[in-house]
Amino acid sequence: MKWNELRRIAEKNGWYLYRNGASHDIYRHPDKNFPIQIGRHGSEEIKMGTFNKLKKQIGL
Repeated sequence: MKWNELRRIAEKNGWYLYRNGASHDIYRHPDKNFPIQIGRHGSEEIKMGTFNKLKKQIGL
């Protein structure tokens, strides 16, 4: 999966852009009390370990 695809999925699941970091965007969810970081790497593939961690945090 690519970073752009993950960003779209997170936004569909209620995550919103909280602030921009140096090379990552910080997202928050109204029902969860922790942020997630989604890289601004565009069409680059996400490494499998990173993808599994983010998938679990997003709630997929």
